[in-house]
Amino acid sequence: MMSWNRLLQRHCKSAEQGQNLIELALTFPIFLLISFFIIELGRVWFVYEGAKMAANEGAHAAATYHNPQVGKNLLDKKLAAASLDVQEATVQQIPNRHAYQANVKVRYTPLFSNLSISVLGGKSISILPAGFDIEYQAVDDVSLY
Repeated sequence: MMSWNRLLQRHCKSAEQGQNLIELALTFPIFLLISFFIIELGRVWFVYEGAKMAANEGAHAAATYHNPQVGKNLLDKKLAAASLDVQEATVQQIPNRHAYQANVKVRYTPLFSNLSISVLGGKSISILPAGFDIEYQAVDDVSLY
């Protein structure tokens, strides 16, 4: 026959295993949500930095060679290398200044775009947008020697 003490220890051990499972079930969705948020934030940062670097290099090339077409060619090359969804990319000389300006507008689409939750009444609440534009403008002055 088992002693009462041993029987109580066995019962407490099985209760702790059930508690661990419930804690996991409660915290795992929160962990997944935070993980997906960090991944999306990293993707937004990548798109922003890609647009920024391309615009800076396009404006700098145009200012170096005094030719907006050279800057536009480099800008397009950098945007294509980053595989960005380009909406607008221009390089132009700023009037009445010895400077060139590059404008970049790219479209960002989240991994889980159009994610929504159905609510009562047949309506749904959108959690993430279908996408949004990221714009960057770079200006580089011509070096006059």
